[in-house]
Amino acid sequence: MAKREGDRPSNIEAFLERHSPGYQYGYVLGLLALTFIVMAAGPPDGWTRITTVLLQGLTLCAALLASRVKLRFFRIAAGVSLVSLLAAVGSVAIDNGKNPNGGFFLLNVLLVATVPWVIARALWRRKVIDVRTVLGAVCIYVLLGMLFAFLFAAIDALSSGPFFAQTSSASTPDFLYFSYVTQTTVGYGDLTARGDLGRALAVLEAVGGQLYLVTVIAVLVSRLSGAAFGSGAPVPAPAPTPVADANPTDKEPA
Repeated sequence: MAKREGDRPSNIEAFLERHSPGYQYGYVLGLLALTFIVMAAGPPDGWTRITTVLLQGLTLCAALLASRVKLRFFRIAAGVSLVSLLAAVGSVAIDNGKNPNGGFFLLNVLLVATVPWVIARALWRRKVIDVRTVLGAVCIYVLLGMLFAFLFAAIDALSSGPFFAQTSSASTPDFLYFSYVTQTTVGYGDLTARGDLGRALAVLEAVGGQLYLVTVIAVLVSRLSGAAFGSGAPVPAPAPTPVADANPTDKEPA
């Protein structure tokens, strides 16, 4: 992590920096997969909410560590993650594990929205295309789907009517399912947005998801394949084969 003059990392920060080489986005992708499993398959209770916030905080810190951000920024993010976890624990203790409210989803939006920006800046500065770069780009794609899921859930919790036209009691797995189905433009149609804001965001997610796949991911993978197979390097021309002179100027004496 980059340090300002006078900043000294703590023992934990120094340990993380020594044992976490830069741009290791495979760990971030693993945390995202675990977060998705907990959100999609976990029981709808307070412990799942706490676990989700905990995993999101760990994902944020792992992304910042892999992106080699400034030490001060890493400390601020770690503090925000800790406060978010304590707030989740407090909300569960107050409402006895009832359904999450709009504030909980907005808090998740805040935690998730920071990570794609950090990863994108790090990849832009790195200017090297390899497997780590592709993994970082995939992390951004997964995070965007999760971000829209929390946005949809926040709209449902804060608006007067339900978000979906098919049900009035949607759960977190429903929003997660709808978001990724929309992002990948699968279009099953079992869940559709009811209001204008939800429809507009769904269209934005679908168009943005497809453009991201056919531009960013496709270009990175093609450049990665070119580097792997050496297509980007100039191929030397073969040496010319000597041929007999068809019209010799000197003739052999008879």
